[in-house]
Amino acid sequence: MNRTVSQALAGLAQAIKDAPALAVDDALAVAAFIPVLHQTLLCADPATGPESHYLHDPRYALALSTAAEASAHQALRTQIYAAHLVDDTAAHTLAQVELAAARQGTTDFSVPAQRTGKRPSFTGPAALLASWLRTDHFEAKRRIQSASHVFAQYDYQHQRHQAQFPLLARRFADLRQPPAEVLSAARRLGALEPQRDEYAAPATASALTEDGELLESIVNQQLDEPDPGTRRQLVNSFLKSQKERLGKKRPEAQEGLYRRGERGGLVHYDLALRPTRAELFESGISQSDNPRSGSGQAAREAFAQSPGQRTEQDAAPGTSYQADAGGHPDFLTDEEAAASEDPVSPPLSPAARRLNGLMNLLEINTKRLQELLDAARNGGTPKGADGNDAGTVDVPTITPQVVVMLTLDELEGRARTHGITQHGFKLDATDLRQTLSRARIIPMVLGGRGELLDIGRSQRKHPNYMRLGVAVRDRGCIVPGCTMDPERCNIHHIWFWSEGGVTAVYWSTMLCDTHHHDVHAGLIKVIADDGVPKVILPSFVDPTQTPVRNSYHMAKAA
Repeated sequence: MNRTVSQALAGLAQAIKDAPALAVDDALAVAAFIPVLHQTLLCADPATGPESHYLHDPRYALALSTAAEASAHQALRTQIYAAHLVDDTAAHTLAQVELAAARQGTTDFSVPAQRTGKRPSFTGPAALLASWLRTDHFEAKRRIQSASHVFAQYDYQHQRHQAQFPLLARRFADLRQPPAEVLSAARRLGALEPQRDEYAAPATASALTEDGELLESIVNQQLDEPDPGTRRQLVNSFLKSQKERLGKKRPEAQEGLYRRGERGGLVHYDLALRPTRAELFESGISQSDNPRSGSGQAAREAFAQSPGQRTEQDAAPGTSYQADAGGHPDFLTDEEAAASEDPVSPPLSPAARRLNGLMNLLEINTKRLQELLDAARNGGTPKGADGNDAGTVDVPTITPQVVVMLTLDELEGRARTHGITQHGFKLDATDLRQTLSRARIIPMVLGGRGELLDIGRSQRKHPNYMRLGVAVRDRGCIVPGCTMDPERCNIHHIWFWSEGGVTAVYWSTMLCDTHHHDVHAGLIKVIADDGVPKVILPSFVDPTQTPVRNSYHMAKAA
């Protein structure tokens, strides 16, 4: 860094630190200087000379990312604080001459502000903020509302009251906390609070759970979760459940497949399922998208067959289709066929793969039914398209299953909860009764720390019952923040098989493909902590090297 700039910034920082309080001119000067600093960083040009060589250094990129993140967090706090001041000072009642001076930067802060003696130009703080900043009205209203959540509330006489969410207000002021998540949680909690009368004094949070616990208190505890993905899952699941409870809706009445019309050349559908059906659907989707299965490999191929792949049986009745030696219909020349070929398709997205998996199953089911009908009419054995017995045709298949995990108390009706599926769908009492009526109950003895005690076998490949046991315990990849479904995870030998390890639930855990490779590459270490596998992340991620476990999947059950 240039010595002059470095010394100037150090002197500025010391002057701000030593000042008991900034004067208004100094405060505005600092506020105006912050965007200049950001613009200076963005204007750095690698071609200006050797002084800018650091722009090619990844260590600088990481250091700048850290500083930029902290700056963005503080900018958001300042933004909401500024909205609070607009509300607190009733800035919308300023006289037009004051508004004009503020816009031109000629305000005289040594004299009191002039208020309009008649109807204000703006209906309220949000209207003023939207016009002043040239932003959307709803964005301005959101900022004023967020300020009331974490700074202060005002009644109809503009008397100041405590912030609506005192616990979240303290968290918002904590520089170690991400402010955007706090504000988001506060907004969603605000929607669950009872509507107050227009002339009633603003009050702090009062919405309670069925057990009488304050919603704000529970959300504040959930925000202590260190992993961002798990933290969002905890808060989202809890607030969604409370919204459904307070709304008292009947979800089964909304179940169905809805056609939403055509947009952008695609026909859109909405699918709404009850938890048990959703679990069956998720199980089928996950299996059909598993790259290690035949159905998963088929789903990774384009669903629409190219002309050269079509067969005579695929052609519509009454049409003539004959592929020549060149692989295209005989009514096309080689040049025309070459010109009509599609360019190389990009890799399929996960959504496209799942759709292909479902469409493949529909196609297989249609062909199989046609074979059975033909056999019934002809009085023979159903044949496949290749002339072989239909039972010997090699087609990609899946076996969807509903796995529900519940405690003995839930099974006997002594708990308020009613079990949770393997993919995190909560069941109500009706769904649980219907599921148990046709279920095969598999008891698994769990110790106090959640370790499985009665499933174990020494052999190279994990049998299905053992895989199910590992899946029930781990719920998916155990690396913190990973959201991979259990169907797409590998069963990893914690004690490597090549080093004399055994195949047992105690020494097994679930890892996705990526993290499985990371383990064998030495980037991540997995340990068996008394039957509950945990991972030790790289030192540059976790300097304390504390064994941790993914809580994302468990957050769904919270």
